[in-house]
Amino acid sequence: MEKFILESGKALARLRSGINDFIEDKIEGNASNLILFILAFFILFVLSFSLIFGVKPIIDGYVYFLILLIVLAVVLIWLAIFYESNKHVETDRHNFKLEPINKFRIRFEYINLNKDSKEQFFRLLKGRRVQQKINFTVGNKSGDSANHRILFVLFDELLVGGIQDFSGERKRDFFQLLMDSFLMNNEPLKENTLKTSFSAWKNDQEKINSRNQRKFIRQMLNKE
Repeated sequence: MEKFILESGKALARLRSGINDFIEDKIEGNASNLILFILAFFILFVLSFSLIFGVKPIIDGYVYFLILLIVLAVVLIWLAIFYESNKHVETDRHNFKLEPINKFRIRFEYINLNKDSKEQFFRLLKGRRVQQKINFTVGNKSGDSANHRILFVLFDELLVGGIQDFSGERKRDFFQLLMDSFLMNNEPLKENTLKTSFSAWKNDQEKINSRNQRKFIRQMLNKE
């Protein structure tokens, strides 16, 4: 039995590889071409059926075959639309996991977010990308670096595991999320500035100012 399963698995793998190669080389992964190919295969099946059992069953039941063809076309088109929509759903989500936060307890007045910005912030909390960048203005009196650092503290508290161990591609993805989601005093965030501020922020965690910033953010999130 085990040998039969192994050999059958290999045969199925070869068949699937052949089908994948055919779809990629001949149909070129095009959804419309794939739908037409499946419909043509169905028509070929019906014609083969007529060769075996005669034309009369096809003529007598042509209405049923026509209905089945229409249903098959509708199902295939719907599946193609659903598959295409999945691509857009995935691009609408970011790849960071967030801590469970009660959005109704967040004190948005701490970071001066208006109604539209709150809605965009909620999208981030749900794992989705913003539709309009949030203007982050906290820390104006302390300069731009303070703004960046408070933003880092915010995400260090929001993201599961924090952000202090981010490096390489994960850190680049995080910076890209910030650049796609926020403005800093109505100005775009710059990757080089984020890199510099992030390194300085990590090294200053034990300083009083950093502790005060974390306390400020935890109060804003109603964590204490």
